[in-house]
Amino acid sequence: MTEDSNNLTFELNAEAIRLILKSLSFHLERWPGGPDPREQEDLHKLKSLFYAAQLECQFNRSSDDLA
Repeated sequence: MTEDSNNLTFELNAEAIRLILKSLSFHLERWPGGPDPREQEDLHKLKSLFYAAQLECQFNRSSDDLA
């Protein structure tokens, strides 16, 4: 099994991105610790990814308003 076979592709609208980002922020703020610090690092990476996606949605919405 290759590493790529474990990847999934999703199509998310701006509201779904906002809710996932909100959830990631919630869990990071209340991080209880744990035996594997990589989990917290992965949550930070995901939060950054979804924050960037949210900014892109806002930018695209602003661009549409200008057209």
